[in-house]
Amino acid sequence: MDKLPSLREIGRMARERRVAERLSQKELAELAGVHHATIVALEKGEGTLRLVNAWRVLGVLGLAESDTGGEGPER
Repeated sequence: MDKLPSLREIGRMARERRVAERLSQKELAELAGVHHATIVALEKGEGTLRLVNAWRVLGVLGLAESDTGGEGPER
């Protein structure tokens, strides 16, 4: 089994994709249905982050499947 990327590496990939897509952090947050602080934390690879919220952000960016199992938005 391959080693999973660290939170910092995931954050780096997310930031690179967001910038390539010409999205602001606020725009990405709105598209993913999360708070702006979630994007900041993810891109820094720091703090505590709900997995479902990280998955939503990564899904919007095309870095993960965006289906959250039918759950409503987490705020």
